[in-house]
Amino acid sequence: MSKMIKMIILTVAGMFLLTGFVTSTMASTNILVESYHPYANNFNYIWPEISQPEATQMRLHFTKLELDFDDKLTFFDKDGNKLVTFKDYNKEDFWTEWYTGNTIKLKLETNGYDTAYGFKIDQVETRNDMAPSGELPESYHPYANNFNYIWPEISQPEATQMRLHFTKLELDFDDKLTFFDKGGNKLVTFKDYNKEDFWTEWYTGNTIKLKLETNGYDAAYGFKIDQVETRPNPELIPIDKNETSSSSSAPFVYITNDDSDNISIIDTATNIVTATVSVGDSPFGVAVNPDGKKVYVANSGSNNVSVIDTTTNNVTATINVGKSPKGIAVSPDGTKIYVVNSENGNVSVIDTATNNVTATVNVGSVPYGVAVTPDGKKVYVTGGDLGNDNSNVSIIDTVTNNVIAVVNVEGIPYGIAVNPDGKKVYVASLGSNNVSVIDVATNRITSEVKIGNPTGVAVNPDGKKVYVANSDSNNVSVIDTTTNTVIATVPVGNNPFGVAVTPDGKKVYVANSGSNNVSVIDTTTNTVIATVPVGNNPRAFGQFIGGPVTSIDSTTIAGPGCKEIKDYLPIYTNSVNLNLINKVGNNILVEWTKAGSKEPIFKANVLNEQTRTVSAPTGSFDEYIRVSYPRGGCSWYRETQTTKGYTQLESGHEYTVTYYWGSNGTGLTPIPDSEAPE
Repeated sequence: MSKMIKMIILTVAGMFLLTGFVTSTMASTNILVESYHPYANNFNYIWPEISQPEATQMRLHFTKLELDFDDKLTFFDKDGNKLVTFKDYNKEDFWTEWYTGNTIKLKLETNGYDTAYGFKIDQVETRNDMAPSGELPESYHPYANNFNYIWPEISQPEATQMRLHFTKLELDFDDKLTFFDKGGNKLVTFKDYNKEDFWTEWYTGNTIKLKLETNGYDAAYGFKIDQVETRPNPELIPIDKNETSSSSSAPFVYITNDDSDNISIIDTATNIVTATVSVGDSPFGVAVNPDGKKVYVANSGSNNVSVIDTTTNNVTATINVGKSPKGIAVSPDGTKIYVVNSENGNVSVIDTATNNVTATVNVGSVPYGVAVTPDGKKVYVTGGDLGNDNSNVSIIDTVTNNVIAVVNVEGIPYGIAVNPDGKKVYVASLGSNNVSVIDVATNRITSEVKIGNPTGVAVNPDGKKVYVANSDSNNVSVIDTTTNTVIATVPVGNNPFGVAVTPDGKKVYVANSGSNNVSVIDTTTNTVIATVPVGNNPRAFGQFIGGPVTSIDSTTIAGPGCKEIKDYLPIYTNSVNLNLINKVGNNILVEWTKAGSKEPIFKANVLNEQTRTVSAPTGSFDEYIRVSYPRGGCSWYRETQTTKGYTQLESGHEYTVTYYWGSNGTGLTPIPDSEAPE
């Protein structure tokens, strides 16, 4: 049973609440543009323009519009650019979409066949500003077609990071809202989007500019922003050695965010997003060069590959490939990239020294995933459609760039991974809900493991376990490669897609496309130990872990002037799970003690915007937290005494406690260090 125990509230507000506007429009009646009823055949006429000199946007009201097949009424702007065309239309008493500009011209063209009523326009409505006035950006509702506008910047001079809250964001197909930083660098792009009451991810800097670009087709609500939240730089806190690489270094995770047109870079030492890099449209697949110096991103919407320098996190090259590139892989020696072009049914081979496409290899229909054997001699490509006879895995000889064998599989073969010894290939098949095991020596399927609806697949570096993301069941299956059986199932976020294992085999990172975050799994316990917020619709299809390493210093302290307090997490019998969610804006230490004493039950450092799950016994407890501040120092807080005077945990429940800045919920009272727990 799950039980929400409380929301823990700090009494200092860290957000700005700003409200909206009142839309002001002007309507004029008895303005009449009208055809004869019915109109004539073989007719071609442009009416005198409808002009409102003070307007920035216009729309028209029809009492009736009826056109026969293939006859058409077209709107043009002042310069003769087409705004919209109505054909084979029959509707009464309606408003058109909003159009940018102060002038509309109408042209009726008819053929030599039947006629119809024609049209009558009786009203024009105008807007006299590009956008509503207000302290925070907001579009008109609905926005206009053929619209291109940049709002005044949102600036918080004291901030180092910012995020925005939308009451609603709705965009029609191919319309887009883009965020830029102070220097004009793109932060994120929202396209074909419909969501209410949500926060964006955090962006570095103290300024955000918004640009809305719309096409000439249908419009939608637009957007309204009502809050800005700011925070300083994240603070360092102690790192639990049991949750980091024993090699005293940790690589990075590169997550492609399909709807944000960027990648989030996560430091595996801290599980914090350290950078966001803008790439092409709809980034999907990702691969890290074996030397860790380059990351390659397949942009399925712009038909190219972005090359990122991992030292600077800058895009250093863009390589054009085929249509809708999905999977991408790098050869073990780092000299070649293999890019799967789904719409073309082929694979582009790229020379990494020149960033040029040197060959194109035709494979099956609708290919998706790609993997290279450890010796670099073969490339395996998945592809096919459900119910189609050519759902298979194509095998490419890397010397000749020819397909030398094809292995038929069930369903839609999607994700693919090769065992480190090069003897087995694992294929995740949508539709058939299984993982096929292919023997490399014989190119035959030797086993099929039934699981959920799989997408991504990855093999542990020791080759003993396979991890499979099951999109529909929101979990990860762990397969023992000796027995080819599922030995564990780990719940993660919504619609998990890509999955990868760290080089030391201790962690698995899962991109949850439906919940816009990444789950971090401890491979020893098969439990989620952290959840990292990223961009919109994260895919991370491929081997997305690598790059430069960061040193892990076990002597790292909580911050200037703060004493280091390491995790204390005993294992209790008959315990309950306690989920600690940090929404404070800074790193915190959570410490619970036995009621009425300073004897600790546990101590857990919880990084900002992350969740930790700890074990706690049942009983009565006092609750403390310590907040680390970026400019030095830290403060202790104790839970405001309830009617019981303590927190009660009962058996048979799972508890969740959320710590955040706000104005509702159970409070925490500041206390001096002398009253803090031991």
